[in-house]
Amino acid sequence: MIKFECDTCLQEYKVRDERAGQVLKCKSCGHKMRVPAGEDDLLDEMYDDFEAPTRPTRKKKPSGTSKKKNPEKKTNSPLNIIAGVIAFGVALYFSSTFVSGLFGKKEKEEAADPPAIVQNEADNSSIASDTKPATATSPQQASTEANSFGPPPLTPQERNAELTRLRKQMKVYSEAIKTATPEGRKDLLAKMETTLARVKELTGKSETKTAQSGNPGTPAKPAPTVAPPKWTSLVDPPLVVADWPESSKLSIDLRNIDSKKLIPNSFSPFIGLRDRGREVYQIDVWNLATEKKTGQIAVKIESNWRVSPPIINLSTDGKYLLLAFVTKDTKTPKLASWDVATGQKLAEWEAAPADSHLSKFEICGSTFAFAKLRSKTGNKIQTLLKVWDLTSGKLISEKEVQATDFSEQHYKISPGGKYVFTYNLRNQIAVYDLQTLEQVQTIVVPDLLKATGSEFGRDSYYIYNGMNFSVDGKELGLLLSSSDGTSVWTMDLASGKTTNGYHITGALRDALSDPSYSGDHLVWFPKGEGWLLYGAWFVDRQRKQVLWTLKPVPRVIVRNEVYVTPNYLLAETATALRDEKGRPLLNRKPKLVPVRIPEQKLSDSLAAYSSQGDAILSAGQEISIDVNIGNLKFGNNDEVKTVLTEVLQQRLESDGFKVTADQPLVLKIEYQEQDGNKLKMTQRGRPTPGNPLGRVDTGQTLQSTAAAFKLSWFEKTSKRTLWSKEAYVNPRFLILRDATAEEARKKMFEGLQNRLMAESIPYFIPKDKKLSLLPLEIKLPE
Repeated sequence: MIKFECDTCLQEYKVRDERAGQVLKCKSCGHKMRVPAGEDDLLDEMYDDFEAPTRPTRKKKPSGTSKKKNPEKKTNSPLNIIAGVIAFGVALYFSSTFVSGLFGKKEKEEAADPPAIVQNEADNSSIASDTKPATATSPQQASTEANSFGPPPLTPQERNAELTRLRKQMKVYSEAIKTATPEGRKDLLAKMETTLARVKELTGKSETKTAQSGNPGTPAKPAPTVAPPKWTSLVDPPLVVADWPESSKLSIDLRNIDSKKLIPNSFSPFIGLRDRGREVYQIDVWNLATEKKTGQIAVKIESNWRVSPPIINLSTDGKYLLLAFVTKDTKTPKLASWDVATGQKLAEWEAAPADSHLSKFEICGSTFAFAKLRSKTGNKIQTLLKVWDLTSGKLISEKEVQATDFSEQHYKISPGGKYVFTYNLRNQIAVYDLQTLEQVQTIVVPDLLKATGSEFGRDSYYIYNGMNFSVDGKELGLLLSSSDGTSVWTMDLASGKTTNGYHITGALRDALSDPSYSGDHLVWFPKGEGWLLYGAWFVDRQRKQVLWTLKPVPRVIVRNEVYVTPNYLLAETATALRDEKGRPLLNRKPKLVPVRIPEQKLSDSLAAYSSQGDAILSAGQEISIDVNIGNLKFGNNDEVKTVLTEVLQQRLESDGFKVTADQPLVLKIEYQEQDGNKLKMTQRGRPTPGNPLGRVDTGQTLQSTAAAFKLSWFEKTSKRTLWSKEAYVNPRFLILRDATAEEARKKMFEGLQNRLMAESIPYFIPKDKKLSLLPLEIKLPE
């Protein structure tokens, strides 16, 4: 089925695939519309157009391929082999069976990478994991009003190397698309399209298929690359500089407070707390630095307003509130502002014409409101950015942009409110001036990272995990994952210089997503000394190491946001919804309280670690690995033992340890499998408003496999366990090509390996009991 909408009235339609290209009449407005081609037509075009590098690198054929290569035939080049793999992958994709898992409701739903369906026989709630895949980019020239930032022109060797990488990447995409959901499929199609555009740019074929001179199949020479313009400083000092105390006795009662807090950004000391009333929103505004309430507002929801879900924004300086709603009678999106100090409404205005969609809105600076919306003008659908005066509602600027240029999921406003940075689907950061709405900078992220010379910046695409500004507005932090792990990158906003601040092999998101985290995935510490990642790890910038971790309260479904100050943390006391026996916990009394960081103990432990003093475990030490395998559902003990040993060895060597046999200190892992969730099987279909992931129930179920593992540092001489950690991996959803229990177990085991690569394992165990293990573990309040 093909899903599309009328360009005039936005009425949604769903028709059979064979009607692609036909002209139909809208039943709602009478406008004639052409049925768009399906996504598979785009795939076919990309496969037909994909070009080989000028000098393809010969690659060893994978074992298990039955066909033998004929070196005398040019048609059997490495490109044609990859094209065959891609074509086979596309054909196989349509016969793929999707399996979705069963589980209970969660308090917050987030986008997935890859997107997946979750369904529980006892509970039909659905969920997706925390980051939406970013797409591959092709470096493009910026518009005349924007600066493009990238590396110098490529040498022939660099050009050929990049073409080889792009060929590999197309193969990766073709494999990923076999098991992608409809949403993930669209992202992958965009990646393939932009990768193809980059290939054409490098081979000089963006305008013509073949060279105009020489042999017909000879690629044209690439046009000379124009040197990029100078970097424009994007430093934006903060609007508010908080004076945090050395210690805190703050305690705010959060009973009957809505879980969605009004948090301007990670560097503002203000927070708004809204009660759970539906007819009147009672909002208290606090300054967390002074520990005082600065205002209280009662917003009466009028009968003609549709506010669902309620979204209210608070300004960075805590002075203004901004609410968005739609009038029920005219379907007109509106904005309204309030003064926090007086509690009075300042202005109410129409954000766009009737039937427009207001997708995002923010307060920028102290007195401006910013929004992205989709509006209809005649027969044209426009994506608009607008800025108004917050106190009067007067329109200041308006600009039409391409829908894909501004990502409403991945954006941040600078500390002073001057710029908005958005990480779009082409792996580009577009920077807009919030006064004029002109795009002042275009940053091609893969090119930017390649120019650093870092071994972790060589990929052609990255998955966005997070982005945030330093408190002083001088730097931008990027949390990105790629084929070789997860990295933090820092950009000097005055010069554009970018460096790798931290890297870990493995999927950090997977290791820290159980339970999931509701706050920003990357937050700078106020003095710029490091970052809090996923509300769980503090990474020291100078050492490029994890110094401490936050241990969540047991059985909590979602970890609430942690607030960073120079001297302590602020966190909500967390309580599980149910006890260890599954009984509901009714007498829950959440509060917002300070959490002390044991600075002296941490400092002493770091000094001992750096001096390589007397310790049980320290940097560069030789250690052994011991893998004990219990019950297995599939496979054999030797195979599983070999895989887990290799994963742990790579993990430990990345921390500087030497893995050898028969050492007195051993990292043990105890591993066993058992029956996991019973998965309900679905097949891929076309998404609908009631079924956005397009799942079609087959009426069948599949038994999955769960795994339990325990990691521990064990000292042979004293027969002591020095540290241990237990975890349980029970997939709540899976995407499979072969709907078998063995394939389900294979997917679970692959995910477990990624998680082990990013687990927090102590790298320092002191003999002195006054010191602590590193990373130091801090328990969150319960």
